[in-house]
Amino acid sequence: MALYKRGSIYWISYTDPNGKRVRCSTNVSGKKQAQEFFDKLKHESWRASKLGDKPRRTWDEAAALWIKEKSYKKSIDFDIFVLQRIINPVFSGLYLDKITREDIASFAERKRKTLAPSSVNRYLVLMRSIFNRAVRIWGWMDKAPAIMLYKAPKGRIRYLTQDDVDRLMIELPEHLKPIVAFALLTGLRKSNVLNLRWTQIDQKKGIVIIPGSEMKNGENHVVHLSKRARSIISSQKGKHDEYVFTFRGRNIKRIDGAFRNALKRAQISDYRFHDNRHTWASTLIQNGVSLYELQAMGAWKDPEMVKRYAHLAPEKLRENAEIVDVLFGNSLS
Repeated sequence: MALYKRGSIYWISYTDPNGKRVRCSTNVSGKKQAQEFFDKLKHESWRASKLGDKPRRTWDEAAALWIKEKSYKKSIDFDIFVLQRIINPVFSGLYLDKITREDIASFAERKRKTLAPSSVNRYLVLMRSIFNRAVRIWGWMDKAPAIMLYKAPKGRIRYLTQDDVDRLMIELPEHLKPIVAFALLTGLRKSNVLNLRWTQIDQKKGIVIIPGSEMKNGENHVVHLSKRARSIISSQKGKHDEYVFTFRGRNIKRIDGAFRNALKRAQISDYRFHDNRHTWASTLIQNGVSLYELQAMGAWKDPEMVKRYAHLAPEKLRENAEIVDVLFGNSLS
């Protein structure tokens, strides 16, 4: 069948002149418009096959091929989520060569009303990467539209005070309390906490081993657990055979909505789950842990990422400055 419906939208299914099976959404609900789109697509396929014209590709085709070719990426789940839930609904059915810089800028501005510049930039970087691949690798386009990113402040550090933590823990749903507490105690990223498995835990040594395949820097990371962190792990025993943190017998995939609602009830603004890592790091720095030690504990490959916390420990820096004074003071006076 050439035209068929999925819900209220018409889809196309046909075999092109080269024998390739083509299935795609028309992105319209009217049969007449869908038929016109189908006839145009078949005509372009015929010209590409018989006359050598370069076939026009849609955003849907580009997004699907990107997911297929980039399946090895650590962040592919993020790409899939953003494409399917955020970008595709806006650009589905459009030819790549018809998507303009203005179209993309308009999309970004709409998102900018509710999201931080850095969040919108992640969507734009993904789109830019797909367009560049369509030009340089797939040969689908001669030129990609220019995509401008927002200027975002570097080294954003947002962390909680003791009072903030108290209020947040009270407002969290019961199944999120151990997750957030463990993140605050270890500095682990959300994905590392939610995907934590019993095979990664050495309870005798009191450590968690995160494999390089799950780390941003690609290297294995050993996390030494505090007494309370070990207690949290113990409290989860018997709930699931594979995963440490679960909800109703299943591995937890997403917690953003429940976490945001708890923050709202606790009257905490401009805070994300990843900022638990900032709270952990900031607390350590303010209590005498050196930047070098923090880098090792947090598995940062680039020391520049750790230097942004240096200003949080002025007293420690002043104490360090006195060391040379004490040792050489008399000689230099």
